[in-house]
Amino acid sequence: MGSEGSSVVVPRNFRLLEELERGEKGIGDGTVSYGMDDADDIYMQSWTGTIIGPPGTVHEGRIYQLKLFCGKDYPDNPPSVRFQTRINMTCVNHETGVVEPQLFPMLANWKRERTMEDILLQLKKEMMSPQNRKLTQPPEGNEEARIDQKVDEKPIPQDQNVLQKHVGFFDRNQDGIIYPWETFRGFRAIGCGYFLSFVAAIFINGGLSHKTRPGKFPSLLLPIEVKNIKRAKHGSDSGVYDSEGRFVPSKFEEIFRKHARTHADALTSDELKGLLKANREPKDYAGWLASYTEWKILYVLGKDTHGLLHKDTIRAVYDGSLFQKMEKEHSRKKINKQKDE
Repeated sequence: MGSEGSSVVVPRNFRLLEELERGEKGIGDGTVSYGMDDADDIYMQSWTGTIIGPPGTVHEGRIYQLKLFCGKDYPDNPPSVRFQTRINMTCVNHETGVVEPQLFPMLANWKRERTMEDILLQLKKEMMSPQNRKLTQPPEGNEEARIDQKVDEKPIPQDQNVLQKHVGFFDRNQDGIIYPWETFRGFRAIGCGYFLSFVAAIFINGGLSHKTRPGKFPSLLLPIEVKNIKRAKHGSDSGVYDSEGRFVPSKFEEIFRKHARTHADALTSDELKGLLKANREPKDYAGWLASYTEWKILYVLGKDTHGLLHKDTIRAVYDGSLFQKMEKEHSRKKINKQKDE
């Protein structure tokens, strides 16, 4: 990045590419992150930021999503910054979520060498300030649409079917399209390592992208269209999702009625292998691999200390709520680890 007093003026797009690269590598302890909304945005204008609330404040453990918009005059002028997640802070408009420049000195006294990273880190510091650290906050999960929301910024859909909700967690900016880097970030958010997250992103997006984009030319960016995710259903599965992506309770209960021999509401590793074998369709090798991979990842992430994969855990993964829970738990563990160090 540029430094104060430097005579070299870095062009806008080169500057943003530098910021993108740094954002993808991660910032400090991981409690602040940012990335582009749309890889096809050649002007690199729309960005999403995340701040995990600092410990010792009312914000502790909360995950705040922000939108940053870098106009064509950035970095000569600051980006606009808006909290998508509702928050009470002295510098944030209560109705719109906009960070008011006149109340946030970094934006009011903007310098060209400042970056989006600087903004997010400063906002995190503001959360710890005496005037903000104890302010009563809106209930968690209150992600209502803001009144000044831009046309291309969509709230989390409420009318999705269960299969869409299952994959919707990985649509990190909720634009209806899941790119490999969003899948990667989703797996990292729930505590997976870099290697597993990378492999999962390539495997999932590589396998599902073309199926969810009927009639469209294949894209090297491997986007998955959430609205068409039902087209990506593979064979040799449990049948818990029907052809329209709806949840089928009888099929879900059948899993445990037929395969839960040791415990009525949980599966052991061997029982899971039996389930996969029973679901195999003749010569459906792609379906076998897809089912094995999905269930193996779920077992590794969701089993308890006794090696049991519980019924409520499996139920939660079908509607995507397990991923949200795991993300919060992973965030809290990171914060607690920081306290101990």
